[in-house]
Amino acid sequence: MPYDDRSSLSEPPGAARRIHAAMLAFAAGDALGVPWEGRPPERVDPAEVVRLPAPDRGWPRGATSDDTAQMVLVARCLADTGGRPSSMDFLTRLAGAAPAVRGLGPTTRRALAHFAETGEIPAPSADDLATNGAAMRVAPAGWAVPPHHPGRRRSSCEVLSAATHRAPAAVAAACVIAAMASYAVEGARPADLLDAAAAEARWAGERYGPMGAVTDAVTDAARGRWSPPPAGVSLDAVETVAAVVHVIREAPDPAAALPYAVSLGGDTDTVAALAGGVLGACDPGGVTALGWLGLVDLGEYPGLEDLAARLSALREDAAAGL
Repeated sequence: MPYDDRSSLSEPPGAARRIHAAMLAFAAGDALGVPWEGRPPERVDPAEVVRLPAPDRGWPRGATSDDTAQMVLVARCLADTGGRPSSMDFLTRLAGAAPAVRGLGPTTRRALAHFAETGEIPAPSADDLATNGAAMRVAPAGWAVPPHHPGRRRSSCEVLSAATHRAPAAVAAACVIAAMASYAVEGARPADLLDAAAAEARWAGERYGPMGAVTDAVTDAARGRWSPPPAGVSLDAVETVAAVVHVIREAPDPAAALPYAVSLGGDTDTVAALAGGVLGACDPGGVTALGWLGLVDLGEYPGLEDLAARLSALREDAAAGL
């Protein structure tokens, strides 16, 4: 069902309102990118992007993908566990939801197959792929924790990532996204988000071993020294998070950011969704200004406003040290 009630976003933007706006902008970016996923930039038609054409793969117009499905699963998992989920909590939920989720990525599908066969979370392996599945879903871990409790936020990132993604670069990328999401709910300026991303990338480099690729890519994107790949943004976690940081720097208004993210080509839905999940919290009014928001099909995700309020309550508890 298309979203048709923006009145809740017209109130003063407390944490719950900002999180709700972030959820809507996340889903909007996902839906905007779905019809163009996998195409190189030259095959993305800017005039058609905001019209949300029906995807070629037979999905309905305005459909979202595994990005939004997993983001909502993470948010509910956090809310239901008091902000302290385990990897098994999330993987069990994901396995139950998976048959109805559109577009699951290769690393996630492999983890789900292992879980179906063994009932266990995949162990770390030298073959682990640093794809972007952990980063795509982890924004709620930032929305639910204020910036001055980074340890709690990072712990959530690690356990939520480990359900399917063990590669250090994949976890590091997730931590960068969650850090920006956390600051965004404080109403941080885009410039502050860029600083937060660079700082988190430096921390990840210390936490997860030699992480020059993550640190350099995120810092370069934050400082305007990173260029999008000519063939489009791949599923690589580092490339994805650098692209999101690049979008926030180049187009900090949601109405401009989401189409710009799609114009980069490649994994268009993930980059646009993550940019929306950060910038939507910064600027709830900018979300209401998305003239095509009503075309986004959110019928699979009832109760987002209530879910945002539950994450806001977790944020208050974390701020109080509970």
